[in-house]
Amino acid sequence: MQIFADDDGKKAKARLNRAHKKLARMVPSNRKAHTDRNGPTKWGPIKNRLTGILGKKCWYTEVELIGAPLSVDHYRPVCDYWWLAFDAENYRVSCPWANSPEYNAAHGCAGGKGENFPLLSPGLRASGKNRLRVEKPVILDPCKAGDCDLLAFQSDGRPVLNPVFAADATAAMRVEASKILLNLDLADFNSKREQLCNDIAFEVRVHEGLPLNCTERANIRARLQARLAPSAQFSTAARYYLRLHRQLDWVEDILYAP
Repeated sequence: MQIFADDDGKKAKARLNRAHKKLARMVPSNRKAHTDRNGPTKWGPIKNRLTGILGKKCWYTEVELIGAPLSVDHYRPVCDYWWLAFDAENYRVSCPWANSPEYNAAHGCAGGKGENFPLLSPGLRASGKNRLRVEKPVILDPCKAGDCDLLAFQSDGRPVLNPVFAADATAAMRVEASKILLNLDLADFNSKREQLCNDIAFEVRVHEGLPLNCTERANIRARLQARLAPSAQFSTAARYYLRLHRQLDWVEDILYAP
């Protein structure tokens, strides 16, 4: 992984490896308590390396948090996957809303994944890393492009199933469950995405009304490109909203820029 490429990164990886070996030697009944007590000191320092990839935003909700707590979340929770406790491939940067129980008024219940990790086939929970391929998680994984493709966004900012997958009942169930378990559709997030949708539509209209060689046209294209950057807040929604204008050649160029 690129986060371990430099010398300090190699030392951090070595610390995680040593922690894993120590955990593996323990009596199984002692592992969770040990991990709860000592784990954060091992994976906590990795957070800055992870935020260096996508900036200070939650990988699940894509909300940007400046000066607010982001944490290292285990996509597969330690309670069921002790052997992934110190595996950086299992780490996701998370905001409190995605990772901790919060009331979700849209669904009338608590959201936030916590230690919840439902599977499409509950009896096929992996017992080792080489068995992860048989698992089919319900919760969308922000590190899998195929999972991200399942999401679309309405003009009011609400996350919904991408119409491309309208006939896929499993995809629909995963999106609906993830909206709750990750708090994807909190009112504040929806409001921000709605504003993003309006801002992008406004920028496109202004661009089309300007003279062809106007400098402001280039500025608008640069601003829209910046909204698609992986580190930008709600970049997945921004890409979806910009695609609504892909009939314009210059928009298509931005969407598929290398």
